[in-house]
Amino acid sequence: MKYIQYTTLALSCFLTGCITAPGTIQELSERQDNLETEMDRMSDTLTDIQRRIEIQSARIRNLEQNYSDIYLKIDELSAKPPSGAPSAAETPGETVGPPAPSGGPAEEKDLYLRAGKLYNQGQFLNAILAYQVFIDTYPNDSRVADAYLKQGLSLVRIGRKDGAKYFFKTLINRFPNSPEAERARGELKSIESE
Repeated sequence: MKYIQYTTLALSCFLTGCITAPGTIQELSERQDNLETEMDRMSDTLTDIQRRIEIQSARIRNLEQNYSDIYLKIDELSAKPPSGAPSAAETPGETVGPPAPSGGPAEEKDLYLRAGKLYNQGQFLNAILAYQVFIDTYPNDSRVADAYLKQGLSLVRIGRKDGAKYFFKTLINRFPNSPEAERARGELKSIESE
């Protein structure tokens, strides 16, 4: 007797647990489909993000190489003796390499004038580098504001307006009341309105 009661009880529990309304299975199926769709979308988003990271990594490597090339070019230009000056091979007993900056007004003028000459000749990349050497060597010179302005204008001329923004903003932050800063503000407005 007990056997029949236990069997009936077990069978009724089993049957009532298995019997579900038809809508419940359909709802579960729809939820599963929605979750699978969401997972596919997230997978596509993740793939897109990974692709963007790869592109940005390649850009960073490219920029690092460009900076390396720029610094090598600066070293090359710095190591070249001025025209008419004896080379290191012609002057025995002297050290090889560019002389240390003397800090005198003639040299300041020379660095600044060389950068200006490159700018006026349309050699904008070389001018940017030359102005940067001037800024790094003489950060407190009164012409640093103009050097930042010319770096920004050089980048505008070669079509790198996003890079120009950096120099214009630096100029405005360091020399907010200068005439160069006023021109930089105008250039920034022009760039941002495009």
